Amino acid sequence: MPAKKRYAVCGVSNRALGMFITPLVRMFGEHGELVALLDIDPKRFEVCAETVPETKGLPTYLGEESFDKMCSETKPDVIIATGIDRTHVLYILRALAKDLDVISEKPMTSTAADSKRVLEAEKKSKGRVTVTFNVRYVAESRRIKELILEGKLGRITHVDLNWY
Repeated sequence: MPAKKRYAVCGVSNRALGMFITPLVRMFGEHGELVALLDIDPKRFEVCAETVPETKGLPTYLGEESFDKMCSETKPDVIIATGIDRTHVLYILRALAKDLDVISEKPMTSTAADSKRVLEAEKKSKGRVTVTFNVRYVAESRRIKELILEGKLGRITHVDLNWY
């Protein structure tokens, strides 16, 4: 079994709670450990601890400027960027500079120039970037994937998603 990875979440949003924090601590703990939380709003740490009591006592870091301190103190393997969209690129670039892997909620960046910066940084880093799309995690999407993998829907030749 591969070594358990250490995860730090940058942006303790509702989406972070539902897509990453709760599943990591409640369903996938044998594969990974949540080691730190970073956000610009201290109230979010309280909400996280109330929503997911398993996170009580986790190290918390306030503000984007605490990123380096968080990394040096908790030594994550993976940064999960789920904060305000404009912050994703900041955490991605800083994580790649430290050779850390990154999981970023979409959008990875908000400009073509920032996307280019990320691609260049990834080439120089041992770390890799994965961008997630939250719709694939909802129950309906997961069930559709199961049906496809089970071969119950026949040969899929096209998929179109419209989200309103």
